[in-house]
Amino acid sequence: MGALLASSGSAVHADTGGSIEHTPSTLFTLQSALNLPDWMQLQVAISAQPLFNPVGGLVPTGTWVQQTSVELELNSGLARDVAQWKELDHWALNLNGNHTTGNFSYANEIGAIFPLQSASYPTAFWLTETTLERQAGNGRVNVKGGILPVNPDFMEAPILNFYVHSSLNNTLNIESNDFPINPYSAVGGVVNLQIQNDLNLRAGLFDLNTTFSSFPLSSFQGFQANVGGAGNGTLQMVQLDYTGSGLAPSTGTPIRACSQNRALVRSYPRCTAPTTVANQLPGGLLSIGAYNSTDPQTGDGIYGSLTLKTRLPIGLADRVWVGASYSPNTNVDFAPVFVGGGLVVQGLVPKRPLDVVVFGIGRGGLSNPAQPNFTSSYEGMAELGYMVMLSETVQLQPTLQWIFNPSGTNQPVPGILAAGLQISLNF
Repeated sequence: MGALLASSGSAVHADTGGSIEHTPSTLFTLQSALNLPDWMQLQVAISAQPLFNPVGGLVPTGTWVQQTSVELELNSGLARDVAQWKELDHWALNLNGNHTTGNFSYANEIGAIFPLQSASYPTAFWLTETTLERQAGNGRVNVKGGILPVNPDFMEAPILNFYVHSSLNNTLNIESNDFPINPYSAVGGVVNLQIQNDLNLRAGLFDLNTTFSSFPLSSFQGFQANVGGAGNGTLQMVQLDYTGSGLAPSTGTPIRACSQNRALVRSYPRCTAPTTVANQLPGGLLSIGAYNSTDPQTGDGIYGSLTLKTRLPIGLADRVWVGASYSPNTNVDFAPVFVGGGLVVQGLVPKRPLDVVVFGIGRGGLSNPAQPNFTSSYEGMAELGYMVMLSETVQLQPTLQWIFNPSGTNQPVPGILAAGLQISLNF
């Protein structure tokens, strides 16, 4: 069918099996525009998150936050098949820088504890990663070290990246002091051991004395020391990941669908017009981890998450997830307990096979010893969103959030309804 563009922003063409394959189109990449060599890989991602609260909170107001991330990998192995790698091809230099801007205090202004936007960080330039890595290739051990954050190697489940609220997005709402969570980082190293094809054990060591202080670029945009400061001692992390196909198909596995009256529905045995759709959802994951620190202000804790497919007859494919984290250090950790879960569905609208609907709900337990001015023992959050997949380059995601028991002030605050839009650009 040539290069016909579908209504979902996808390129539609015949696959080798004679069916129609729906894949997202790419409008522009810096890699091709700059004609970079094969051993250099450059990616730029921009996420803007305007948000306002028409109902509830201390004051009805709005804000805008934005994060720009630049990633560069230098590796001669990028140009060769892994089976043909020589020793030099295993080695890579990874660089990552972030620029954040906007009002990162929005949650406090409306009476909430947890930021309603995942990009709510102090306005600054952050040198988030500078690492030398020996990639496993066809081996079983991957090692990297330098300046780096704890995530995405630890705590992060890919399914969480669909959410806008900070408690549902990224790191299971772990709020321990001095934690080098992206865009913050620290000097450290990570070792990953592939026990089996679908089972990985990862261990990391981070120097908390260098957290927030390893990047002079941050001072260029007025980063203030009282927002965060270096800790003391070291942080040790360990995590076990299971990614068996029985949990859910991998992202690279196309979704089987059936074409009916110019719309797509879930595949069924007697379908007369089978087709496939590019899978936007992550694979299955069971992740369990723990951390321990010699810094009494950081402490220790455990966390875990589970992502798997369901048999719900909605959309073309789906993932359900649950996650939790716990820290016994209630005297220093103001949010020692978190539980959450959600549902992510691709192709809920029959003529938009690449769009994704997200729903999530979470509860962050609060510690009175750490923060005596809390008005309740927890703050909850629910999020409903719809990601419009215009292309691999551009995605728009309207979001609607409800905050239960806002507790960021010493006076009772009614629930908060917030609405906004996440604009994602990937080059």
